[in-house]
Amino acid sequence: MKKIVLIVCSVFTTVTNVFAQLPAAAQILYDSAYAQDPALVNFASTNGAQILATPDGNSFYIKWFPAGSIPGTSPLIVSLHGSDCNAFMEFKSWYPQAQLHGCGIIALQWNRYNPNPYDYFPDDTLYSYIDSALTRINNPPYKALLHGFSRGSARSYAIIFNDIQSGNNYFCTTISNSGDADNGYPLYDSINNGFYGPNVFAGKHWNLFCGGNDTIVGCIKMTNTKTWLQSQGAIVDIFIQDPLLDHNGFQLPSSFAYKDSILNNYLQCYNEAVSVDEVVTEKAVSIFPNPFSSQTTFHTNSLFKEETLTVYNYFGQTVMQIKNINGQTVTLHRDNLASGLYVVRLTQDNKLIATDKLVITD
Repeated sequence: MKKIVLIVCSVFTTVTNVFAQLPAAAQILYDSAYAQDPALVNFASTNGAQILATPDGNSFYIKWFPAGSIPGTSPLIVSLHGSDCNAFMEFKSWYPQAQLHGCGIIALQWNRYNPNPYDYFPDDTLYSYIDSALTRINNPPYKALLHGFSRGSARSYAIIFNDIQSGNNYFCTTISNSGDADNGYPLYDSINNGFYGPNVFAGKHWNLFCGGNDTIVGCIKMTNTKTWLQSQGAIVDIFIQDPLLDHNGFQLPSSFAYKDSILNNYLQCYNEAVSVDEVVTEKAVSIFPNPFSSQTTFHTNSLFKEETLTVYNYFGQTVMQIKNINGQTVTLHRDNLASGLYVVRLTQDNKLIATDKLVITD
C-alpha cells in the first residue's frame, strides 16, 4: 500500500516459555509474539488452543473450537490481526463471544516482525495459508466468517477476491474492522480500472466497523469503502459507526455487543445459506412467547401447506423438526432442549419460506 496502517501494540520483553514446537521460521514468529505479551500466549494455551505451522513452515496459526464441536461442521471465525500485532491478540479478542455463540477460531500470524519496513506475507501467500487451514478441517463453502482488523481489514478485500478467484468461496460474510480499501493498493486499483470485469464482489456479504475517534482510518474512509464495495456488487449488511471509539474500538471488551451483532448476522448466514436454485417467498411468521421456557406458538399470515419447521442450535445442528404442518398455527414444545439461542427455518419442498431466532430460558 502507499500508506501504512499502523496500530502499535504493547511490547514486553521476557524469556520465552514455549508451549509450541514449530519449524524454525515459524518458531521465530511465535517467539516474537510471545515477547510482545506472554499473557496472551498463555491465555490461548490455558483455553485449549492449538498452535499449528503453515505448510511451508514459515508461519503459524491458532486453531480452537468449543468443547463438543466438530471442526469442519461448526461455525468458524477466521481472523487477521493488525499492524505490529499478532494472532494471539485476535484469539483473545474473539474468544468470549466465540464461546458464547459456538464458533471456532482460526487466527493467522501474518506479521513477519521485520520492523523496517513492516513486513507481511503477500496476498497470495496469506490466502494459501487460510486455504490450507480450512482444507485441513474440510470446511465447506459459504460457511466461514472472515474478520480483519486494521491492516488485516485492509487485506480482507484481497482475501475475498482470492477466495472468489480460487472457486473455494469459503466465506459467507466478512467483517472489515478499521481498515479501508486503499485505492493506491495495486489489486484494488486494478479492480477499479475494470481489469477483472464488473462487480467482482457480486453477492458477497460484508459488515464494517469504524470508530469516530480513529485518526488512522476513521469513518470517512470506511464509508468510502462501503460505497466501493457496493459499486462492485457486494451487500453491506451492517455498518457500525461508534463516535466515541478509537481505531481498536471493536477489539475492546466493552464492544462485546458489537461482536454479538456481527456473529448473529454471520450465524444467520451460516444456518440459512440458500442455494441458487432455492426460491424464497414472503411469509410473515410470528412467535409468541419468545423467549419461552416450556412451549411457544408459531402463527402465520397465510396457511401452512405441508411445510416443515426445523430448529437448529448454534453449531448448525438440527435439534428438532416438525413435518407436514398445515393451518395457521403450530405449537413447539421445549422437550429436552437446553436454554439458549436457536435458529428456526420454515421450508416447503426444500425451499426456504421464513426464518427467525428463538430463545429458550429456564
